[in-house]
Amino acid sequence: MERIKRYIYLMPVILFITLFFIYGFIYGLLQSFGLNKITGESVFTLEYYIKVLKSESFLDSLVFTSKMALCSSFLSLLISIGLLFFLYLNLKSGYFKGGYFKKIIESPLLVPYLVASYLILILLLQNGFISRCLVSTGIIESYREFPIITNDEKGIGIMLTYVWKTCPFVVMMSFPVLQRINKKWDAVAYIFGVGKIRFFFEVVLPLMGPSLLMSFFIIIAYMFTAFETPYILGVTYPKALAVMAYDMYSKGDLADRPNLMVINMFISLVSMTGGVLVYYLHKFTVGKNQRAWD
Repeated sequence: MERIKRYIYLMPVILFITLFFIYGFIYGLLQSFGLNKITGESVFTLEYYIKVLKSESFLDSLVFTSKMALCSSFLSLLISIGLLFFLYLNLKSGYFKGGYFKKIIESPLLVPYLVASYLILILLLQNGFISRCLVSTGIIESYREFPIITNDEKGIGIMLTYVWKTCPFVVMMSFPVLQRINKKWDAVAYIFGVGKIRFFFEVVLPLMGPSLLMSFFIIIAYMFTAFETPYILGVTYPKALAVMAYDMYSKGDLADRPNLMVINMFISLVSMTGGVLVYYLHKFTVGKNQRAWD
């Protein structure tokens, strides 16, 4: 009953946010098609989509953003599987008691992306904290010998920040599967001579597959639309799509507003596609997982 009352109280807020999002999306969509009364011209046209798609700067930003999102997501997924494996071994052998190892892994979730980006910048800048420590200890003679990791064209600093922040999220999403593993399964594995490593990769990992896949789509949708990390750690060219849209908006040129909305439509499309994939993946796997656990 308390849960129902809570939902009733939240319904007006949810409805307001939904209507606000729908209004903003439709308004931006109309502007991307040239229906913009602010500039005095309101004619339906595909001119702005064609113009943006032919723009070299947009295509370079699209490739850069896609590369950052895909590489970071795959790397986060692989590292998270490794961390989950160590958590699985810890659950079975009890190397670290009290869940401290899990808490350490999830601690980056407490750090906002903005703060995390500045930390990476301060630590890994060519004349940052780590390079100064290496110079002071004599490992390198000058900070110029330290590799350029932040504000580089390859986006290494951006990917490091994404991986550091998203690995705990993937672990948090999949860890409940480890806790639900029936101890009787270990007995069966012991009878058939299946070791812990084989049991993890042949039994536990497939059961975590849906949650890992959902986490992958969530983080790739976020990385594609993220602003603060590529804004702080990126370069002037190529820019992430969100940074490119922000720069166009900050100039205040109303003539560029339709082009800006076209870019926002691409960003929104990727975000909504990720949400739809996660929804249907969750819907498809709930029944299958339930049968597997039963």
